[in-house]
Amino acid sequence: MFLGKVKGHVIATAKDPSISGQKLLVVEPLRVDYATSATNTASGFSVTGRAIVALDSIGAGEGQIVLITQGSSARLAEGCRNLPTDAVVVGIVDEAVVAGCKLA
Repeated sequence: MFLGKVKGHVIATAKDPSISGQKLLVVEPLRVDYATSATNTASGFSVTGRAIVALDSIGAGEGQIVLITQGSSARLAEGCRNLPTDAVVVGIVDEAVVAGCKLA
């Protein structure tokens, strides 16, 4: 699993029938920025410049930080067992703390 920020959504009128009615989000994976000091404490998130399309199983919205699962684990999310997906939003992050630093 990893954290990402919802950047937008995808509308596809022509698609596999099994994903009809599924919300598709454009998500940018995030990484934790660590301070350069000797304490190596987290200072926040930074963008990766990458984007993935993920099925939204929980109703996330643009700008939210979300928890993503990928690969075969994505199909274990509720309602995704028989869907052709490689990435699913499985949580909306309320708070993330790394090395004592609150990030979200």
